[in-house]
Amino acid sequence: MPILPRRRVLVDALNSSCPYCSELMAHPPRYPSRDHIRPRSKGYTLTAENRAIVCRRCNTDKGSLSLGRWLNRLRRAADPRAVHVEGFMRRVGIDPP
Repeated sequence: MPILPRRRVLVDALNSSCPYCSELMAHPPRYPSRDHIRPRSKGYTLTAENRAIVCRRCNTDKGSLSLGRWLNRLRRAADPRAVHVEGFMRRVGIDPP
């Protein structure tokens, strides 16, 4: 059975690092998933620039929060992912709060 093009990007991301936590996306709960960097629920559009492949755990934890709001929560909780999220924001051109 051929892999559909939309799934190909997820399959290709297996065993690569999640940009939000730096863990390998290889097994549950860290399978790759698509995240909308700027949440669609907040009115942002679905474009290639607004998507990132991240692990399912980080995507679920972020939910519909903006990266800035999620980063603030991670910082308050002293979550080590905060450093990685801040670096990702800088790489995609979003100023961290």
